[in-house]
Amino acid sequence: MEVRPPKRAKLDHPDTTPSGEVPVGQINAAASERATDDGLFLGSIFRPISPPRLSRYGASTPQADSATRVLSQATVSRDGSGPKPGDGDCPVVKQPKARQQDVKYLPSPFKLTSIRDLPPSHNIDTISLHDILGNPDIKEAWVFNFRFDVDWMMTHFDPEIRSQVEVKIVHGSWRTGREEHDNRRAFENTCDRWPNVEQVIGIVPDYLGTHHSKMFILLTHDGLCQIFIHTANMVPKDWTNMTQAVWRSPLLRKGYSIDSPMGTVGSGLRFKHDLIKYLVAYTRKIRPLLEHLALFDFSPIRGALIASTPRTLYTLPKRHSPPRSLTMGIEKRTHTFGEPLYGYPCLFDALKAARSQKPDIDTATQSQPHVVCQVSSIATLPTTWLDRFFPTVAGQEKPSAQMWDHISIVYPTSSNVAASLDGYASGGSIHTKAQSVAHLKQIRALRKSLCQWTQGSARAGRDQAAPHIKTYVGFSEKPSSKIPTPDIDWALLTSANLSTQAWGNFRETGKDLNEISLKNWELGVFVWPELFDEDFDTGDDEKQPKTQGTGESVKMRMVPVFGSDMPEARPSAKGDEGKETIVGLRLPYDLPLTPYGVGDMPWSPQGTYDIPDRHGRRWPRDLVSSGAGRNSTLSKWMKPRSQQ
Repeated sequence: MEVRPPKRAKLDHPDTTPSGEVPVGQINAAASERATDDGLFLGSIFRPISPPRLSRYGASTPQADSATRVLSQATVSRDGSGPKPGDGDCPVVKQPKARQQDVKYLPSPFKLTSIRDLPPSHNIDTISLHDILGNPDIKEAWVFNFRFDVDWMMTHFDPEIRSQVEVKIVHGSWRTGREEHDNRRAFENTCDRWPNVEQVIGIVPDYLGTHHSKMFILLTHDGLCQIFIHTANMVPKDWTNMTQAVWRSPLLRKGYSIDSPMGTVGSGLRFKHDLIKYLVAYTRKIRPLLEHLALFDFSPIRGALIASTPRTLYTLPKRHSPPRSLTMGIEKRTHTFGEPLYGYPCLFDALKAARSQKPDIDTATQSQPHVVCQVSSIATLPTTWLDRFFPTVAGQEKPSAQMWDHISIVYPTSSNVAASLDGYASGGSIHTKAQSVAHLKQIRALRKSLCQWTQGSARAGRDQAAPHIKTYVGFSEKPSSKIPTPDIDWALLTSANLSTQAWGNFRETGKDLNEISLKNWELGVFVWPELFDEDFDTGDDEKQPKTQGTGESVKMRMVPVFGSDMPEARPSAKGDEGKETIVGLRLPYDLPLTPYGVGDMPWSPQGTYDIPDRHGRRWPRDLVSSGAGRNSTLSKWMKPRSQQ
């Protein structure tokens, strides 16, 4: 009988470091001596290092479509959706059979999570929590989230490393009150059962704010790093029958130069800069992670980080812009006093970058762009906020009565929730208010744009899985029965719902500067077609990729995909010439959208619903008697939390 060698010798020798790498302990010690505040600390981590030998991994840079396959190749998804053993070291991305010679197809940068109670045909190219955490080579895991079931989460790590992997749980600070005190004690007791689990707190200064960011940063024994930004809480319900999505980075290798520029919006250089700025806003316990990330080369990443942290931003003086400036001085960069952009100023900055790279189009024949905001929560929003946020997102110069013709908001009705796989039990994570006069007035104002979570002709296969995902997508025109799947101009996957806490509340203070106040921690990734052009300007001349071949321009398109991550081949349209790259974007909802009917109302967990759901239960009384959803408790469900 053949004796297998030990899985990993370095687990027994934690002090061993590869040749050419700087030991983490030395890095941390150096940082502690040289950093007296956050600003100095940022400067201390950007210093020259000697990159490790690359022969072990090969000379090429891992690509985004292979990231999870490589990181998790030793694991198999429990639902069969993930990579399988024996697939080989280098996965083969399947191209459509009818592939044209001059057309290149790229998979979706966003992946849907697998749904437990749907058939395998609905879980093609999906990702599960086991796919993310099940790799036995994970050395350290930083888990950022809003809600946690720690014992359940730990079961998704490989059994052989479950008690050894260093797990850092990053969550929000606790509020006062007996219930929150009990929750905190229970959470701490759970963490104490795992000696390898440590808490890191993100300060939430305002009682209306939350630590809502959802991210994994995984470091492996092989010296690799991978980042996942997603929409699911770390509780069982969110990873079974709720629609969620994940953005994953390519596998990142070590190698960094102090001379690297900040990079352009959408480049890996800029992503790294913005991520470190975001992380610096936490407590000093986050510093070891910053030391790790400083060593890695982020250049393979394509995407703009859209983040929020609790803070106040300041716009330009009123005399420099119109009184109702919709962009709040974004064109002149609002990060005054050296501050980075957060909230919707950050989103508007990314939108500006994406729109500036669009090819020139004949405006006489161009259709009107259409924006679909798909969220799991709609807070109470002032009319002034709506008039600032939506026109700029939709590319309009000012609010108008026709503004809502170009905006759709996908949010489930009570009947959509009742028909979902978990019935009314899934509604505890979906929030809006529909009780007071002010709430009903807002619903009337938004009704023209409200759309259901239900079936359309282009099937995403998620109409039965209630949505906890949040996406904002700019289409080239409104999806219709004539053109159900128009091209996509840009897309955002984020933890941020429609709320002032998440995106920021604009306040005219009467002083020389106006304020944008943010209360939440949020994270998302923004993409657009031109990002994936081989000639995309990253702002780094040394690492700028060069287009192979004749150097002729390549037409970039992003198209909706359903049922899998790859776009389907299409016959050449008359007049199509030259090279083309088509990027898929996996949508969670069907197209064209289904507007609310006359009697439809948005689902509200504060409401009472006597019509039985698919399991014969009514809300809320049958769920109380049956004890359904105890992992989040009914009392927590019934809280008016617009951020979950």
